[in-house]
Amino acid sequence: MDYYPVRLQTAFFLAAIDISSKFKIANMVREKAGNLLEVDPLLLPLPVDSPPEFPHIVIRNESNGWTFQMAPARFDVIVERGPQMPHADLRQLTSELSHTTLAIWQGMETLFKGRANRVGLITTAVAEVEDSRKVFQTRFLNTAYGSGAHESQLHLLHQLDVEGFSVNRWARLRALPANDNWPSRLTVEVDVNSIAEQPIEVTETVAQNFISVATHLTEQTLGDYLAG
Repeated sequence: MDYYPVRLQTAFFLAAIDISSKFKIANMVREKAGNLLEVDPLLLPLPVDSPPEFPHIVIRNESNGWTFQMAPARFDVIVERGPQMPHADLRQLTSELSHTTLAIWQGMETLFKGRANRVGLITTAVAEVEDSRKVFQTRFLNTAYGSGAHESQLHLLHQLDVEGFSVNRWARLRALPANDNWPSRLTVEVDVNSIAEQPIEVTETVAQNFISVATHLTEQTLGDYLAG
């Protein structure tokens, strides 16, 4: 089956960051991202006791699908491709996301005392099929239990050691019916993240190496589930 990416995300889990100047962080992110995030940031005045996962900074460019969001505990860079956008090349889009994320992380490290101990790459790809539920049942279930289901899902977790990194690799498969925006389709989300119980020091070099390893593992996983 042919497939194409519809959402990519990098996630950096922060051990320390000086988030006191949200405006300066937002300006740095916009500068590092170039024209991808040339929009006004949303700076949220959350109380100091708010959950550390709640974003304090959101920069969302609706025209091209790029988003940056940052909380005290993590920051994420996301690119989404809507159904009306031309299909993107997975490797090219991942490379662009990696380059942008690493530039932002370099700014975080040098200007705002950023330290991270986990990192992740999450990729969602779509394969358009005539009857997603039938294909899902035949390809992945091989059982009558899924017959007639309106929506089917399968979640698989593997813990792997890959080129010096201990990672979780989630594969989340869904069969979705057609709607007003999308055709009938299989989606596979591949979430590769370093294991929380084994924290790492995420320097710029380590981050670059991890994203490279995660990219290769993601391409391999998508090929295993969707190719052929």
